[in-house]
Amino acid sequence: MTDTDREMQESQRRKRPGKQKKKKKSMKGWLVLIVTVGLILAVVFGCRIKTIRITGNERVSDETIQTLIQYDKCQNNSLLLWLLNRKTDISSEPLLNSIHVQLRNPQTIVVQVKEEKLSGYVQSEDEYIYVNDSGKIVLKQTEKLQDVLLLSGITADTTEVGEQLVSDDTGVFADFLDIAAILRSEAITADSLGKSDDGGYYIVMGKVKVLLGKDIYMEEKISELNDLLSKLEGLSGTLHLEEYDSTKDSIIFTKDS
Repeated sequence: MTDTDREMQESQRRKRPGKQKKKKKSMKGWLVLIVTVGLILAVVFGCRIKTIRITGNERVSDETIQTLIQYDKCQNNSLLLWLLNRKTDISSEPLLNSIHVQLRNPQTIVVQVKEEKLSGYVQSEDEYIYVNDSGKIVLKQTEKLQDVLLLSGITADTTEVGEQLVSDDTGVFADFLDIAAILRSEAITADSLGKSDDGGYYIVMGKVKVLLGKDIYMEEKISELNDLLSKLEGLSGTLHLEEYDSTKDSIIFTKDS
C-alpha cells in the first residue's frame, strides 16, 4: 500500500464522524417538524367547538354576546376564541358589566356574563334614563325596558350616560335607591316607586298600591310584603304597611270599590 492510499483511508476515517453528526441533526430536524405538525393538527382539529354555553345574561341576547366575543372570527376553534378574549371589549353595550370566556375543555366554551343591575328609571320627556345601585346613569334611550322600576316624581338635572344622576331632591332619590335595592333582594318586581304628599313612600304593583310609610323598618315592611304576595294575586286595592308592627298580626288591605 502506497503512502497515497494510506492518506486517502485516513481522510475517509476523518470524514465519517461528520456525516454521522449531519445524519443525527437531520433526524432531529425531522422529529421537530413531525412534532410541530402534530401539535398544529391537534390545535386545528382537536379544538373544534362543539358546545358554547352563555350564562348570566338576561337583557343582552346570546347573539350580541357572540358578536362581542368575535365568535365569527375564531374559525370554530376554541383555543383561538379563548385567546381573542383575554380581554373582551364591551364598551358598545352599556348594559354589560363584564364578559369572561372560559376554555372548559378543547370542545367546550363557557361565557360568563355579568350585566349591570338596574335600580330603576326616570322618565324625561320621551327618554327613559336608567340608573344602577349607586345612581349612575347606565343607559338612556327611547325604548322602555321590561321589569324595571319607575322612580316616580324624580326630575333629572343631569342625563349624561356614565354620570351620576343629579336630581332636584337628592334625599328622596337616595331613599328610592335604598328601597329599590331591598325590593331586588326580596325578588319583588314592582311597577313604580313614589313618595306621597304626607312624606311616606309607596310602590305600585299592578292594581295594588302598597303604602310603606316613612323610611323606618323598611326592610321588615318589604319582607312582610314578600310573604303576602301570593294573597295579593288578582286583587285591586291598597295594602297598608305604613304602620307595620311585627308584634301585631293584623294587616289592613282596602279593596277598590
